[in-house]
Amino acid sequence: MSAEFQNDLPLKGQRILVTREEGPDHSLSESLTQLGAEVHIHPLISIQPPDSWDSFDQQINHINQIDWLVFTSRNGVIFTFQRLAELNLSNEIFQSLRIACIGPATAEALLQEGLETDLIPGLYQSEGLIQEFQKMKPDGLCFWLVQAEAPRSKLQEELIKMNAEVVTSTVYCNRMPQMDFSPLLELIRLKKLDWIVFASASAVKNLCSIIPQEWGKTWSSNLKVACLGEITKNAAMEQGLNVEVQPEVQNFEHLAMAISDYVSKQGQRI
Repeated sequence: MSAEFQNDLPLKGQRILVTREEGPDHSLSESLTQLGAEVHIHPLISIQPPDSWDSFDQQINHINQIDWLVFTSRNGVIFTFQRLAELNLSNEIFQSLRIACIGPATAEALLQEGLETDLIPGLYQSEGLIQEFQKMKPDGLCFWLVQAEAPRSKLQEELIKMNAEVVTSTVYCNRMPQMDFSPLLELIRLKKLDWIVFASASAVKNLCSIIPQEWGKTWSSNLKVACLGEITKNAAMEQGLNVEVQPEVQNFEHLAMAISDYVSKQGQRI
């Protein structure tokens, strides 16, 4: 890549903190780097298996009682199929079920496991799934929600109000990483970051929990924040962070492009 081309990249000079664990695809950090950003990766959540698989294993043994299998995240798909492999089961066990995914990234993860999605809402959050299920009148149907530990309860509560039967299983947990955060705190203290990118409300909570109290509420005054989705955005705003960017389409490529568009527009105003 020529120096001239690098100087033309829209995120040239932008120092961006990525707070998620990057998988093998490095999709978010790679998208930002390709746009010219200086990316700092400091995971603020660690995705781990649940403490117990009892609930999941029990439902697998009663799979014929389930009408809808509902995945509320990509991680839910990944850990579900890891557990199936541990149980020496194939995706055929889900063939008789209808499957709902909260968004395209979750559906893509499911497709990689050899299964297609029957329902993706237009709004990629629990409220979108609720709207779609209301249309089909789920009275008497059984929904199996495979999800994170301590998820939002909105979807379960609304399905119960619709007289549906709901069972839930925790298939992964968001934990605080066991690591030294001093390099990250030093980046923030020395104002060596321009952006913080959050992909989950848990990451917002965890970052704010490690900020020294003596920094007060002004530690983020020089920082702009980009959030992947509405729930994450609300969590950041509740912490007093300046959320400048949320993509219309909830995936990492669109998140990177939304940051790029924001920076370009700000540059045009100077």
